[in-house]
Amino acid sequence: MNLRTTLACAAALTAVALSSLAGAPEPAAAVTEDSAVTLDAELLDTPLGPDGSFRVSLTVSNPTTDLVPAGHVILAAADRPFGSRAALGAFLTPGNESTSTPVTVDTIDVPELSPHATWTSTPITIEASELKLPDDFGAYALSGTYAAGMTTAQSRDAFVYAPAAPSARLNVSVAMPITIPPSTDGLIDADTLASATEPDGILTQQLDGAMNRPIALGIDPRIVASIHALGSAAPESAVDWLARLAAASNDTFPLQYADADPTAQLQSGATSLLAPSSLEYGLDPANFSPPKPTAPATQSTGTPGTSSLESTPDPEPTTDADGIPTLESLLDFPYTFDSMVWPADNTVTRADLKSLAAAEAGPAIIASSNTSAGERTTVPAAGTAEGEAVYVADSAASAALRRAVTATGDTAQSDALAALSAELAVMSGEPGADKRHVLLTLDRTWPTSSARLSSVLSRLGTLQTVTPVPLSDIDPSSDSAVAITDAAQSDSRLDAFRQAASHDEAIAAFSSVLEDPSILIGRQDAAKLALYSVGWRDDASGWDDARSAFETATAKTLDSITIVRSSPILMIADQISIKISVRNSLDLPVKVVMRASPDNPRLVVTSSDVTEIPAQTQQAVAIPVTARLGNGDVNLRLELFSPSGVPIADSSTVPVTVRADWERIGTIILVTGVTLLFVFGLIRTIHRRRRENRHSTPGEGPTPADASVVKDADD
Repeated sequence: MNLRTTLACAAALTAVALSSLAGAPEPAAAVTEDSAVTLDAELLDTPLGPDGSFRVSLTVSNPTTDLVPAGHVILAAADRPFGSRAALGAFLTPGNESTSTPVTVDTIDVPELSPHATWTSTPITIEASELKLPDDFGAYALSGTYAAGMTTAQSRDAFVYAPAAPSARLNVSVAMPITIPPSTDGLIDADTLASATEPDGILTQQLDGAMNRPIALGIDPRIVASIHALGSAAPESAVDWLARLAAASNDTFPLQYADADPTAQLQSGATSLLAPSSLEYGLDPANFSPPKPTAPATQSTGTPGTSSLESTPDPEPTTDADGIPTLESLLDFPYTFDSMVWPADNTVTRADLKSLAAAEAGPAIIASSNTSAGERTTVPAAGTAEGEAVYVADSAASAALRRAVTATGDTAQSDALAALSAELAVMSGEPGADKRHVLLTLDRTWPTSSARLSSVLSRLGTLQTVTPVPLSDIDPSSDSAVAITDAAQSDSRLDAFRQAASHDEAIAAFSSVLEDPSILIGRQDAAKLALYSVGWRDDASGWDDARSAFETATAKTLDSITIVRSSPILMIADQISIKISVRNSLDLPVKVVMRASPDNPRLVVTSSDVTEIPAQTQQAVAIPVTARLGNGDVNLRLELFSPSGVPIADSSTVPVTVRADWERIGTIILVTGVTLLFVFGLIRTIHRRRRENRHSTPGEGPTPADASVVKDADD
């Protein structure tokens, strides 16, 4: 069971008495008062039959800087089984002496331990005949007591003795989450999916270990949506994995998207659970083909001997006209249960259940330790709490199952299974056990291998006290009622959820620059759901990094559209269009309107037309400006809005020097110059003609045209 209790610097009389019992010499040295020497006893080969044996592996660890003298471990067992789960729990509680272990089984010598040293025994075999046990099926206490000088430590475990069949078998269901380690992405990328679904990948291990067993699978919808969202670009291994999951006989139900923490959302002020609003931001149209046209129905010709063929109506379409999948089709999976909520252990309050019921998001799976029953009081797997339907998982037995699944070695796995079988053995002896359903749950850690997960689930199914049944076999209409013991989440965690949700209004307003605002809102919602993942609870530093990344990404989005600083403008015309550059750093095209406000009446300014700026580009926006009164300096205050009038970017100011009369003066000068040039040209022409007439040949008169010019000149 691997329960460890360290009793450092026990009273000298106790240490001497234990040493004398084993014939050990007086200690030559003692450890200091901050000693943390521990004893671990791990059980192998249980349950124990009447003619069988089991083994115990002992490990003594000295993490101190002192030398621990040679000592010994005394193994002892009880002479009667536990009569209740309360008695089992009391024995396993450090320092509680309610259950005695009067039968000494063996004494094992332990050498002196250097600072930071660890000693592990070879497995010690204990024969059933040595224990002198009664012919009663049940769980029995086993203690190991270590003594070395003034240092003592103890380990307490329980094993099952099965001289005959148990009086009853329990109907046991298991629920297991299908998730991957948390990340900051609202959709899982192709490389991560390929890695998770390869032969040794996390998702493959989970599915291989649980597939086609009576194990209910709580599936993260983000995994399903991410595979669907990749379309033809989805890794083949991921597509195959999803097909295997859909074909499995297991009961299935959806977790919250990205396995988002439901009770933290509610306790931080949300009135309903967040769900994806759009995943279109993650879709590449190139990965999807437009739907093929449906062939027309073949009509009956009415000719004798022929049959009438009718077209089969297509199912509800799951893509748009371009073949792009809808949100519903991205999330589509043939779940056994359409709705289920699975909070982390010990995070549920009574108010949460009311909120879940109002949102039609239940039933919830809660741990028995989150109820007034406690972790070691057997309660039905289905019942009601606060008038709402719930599933209740047995906390103590679930903890042992989780340790077995995540064990890093065979010895640790066997010890955890011994603890699990002891819990179930005591339950099977309780009144009404043969009609009772028990629910066990795994948590959001991941099995070390599919082989170990499969081995543990197989061993569970072979226990004499267990009849494995699917979760769907449990009657959810049970009239058994449990009382919730409020277990609110920490203020720091709830503050982080409130901070993440505080950007919702700003993102919704900013998204009005898009043709389809749901794209940006959907991306923000998906990223927030990823941040809310239950998996971050066991990774504080990782969650801090994820929160920082989320805040940075949100700020970057809200600051992605900016007015580029402009140099001073000289206005020499009555009317011009001032060109102001706007930068769009967003990866989506946007539409904006710029407004300019002069700080004096010299200018009249009109708002710009709606201007579309492509993704990640800079483009000029034209603002019509008219000079109205004299010359001078004007400061234009520039503001950027969405087409619906929502302010988008920080304002900017550009100085304008108005010299509109320069245009009029320039026009007069230009007209005068042109007139003078015309007159000068005309005079030159007349003088040239006169000179030509004076030098003309005698006898030749002027041409009529020349005469006309001369006459006009004389006049």
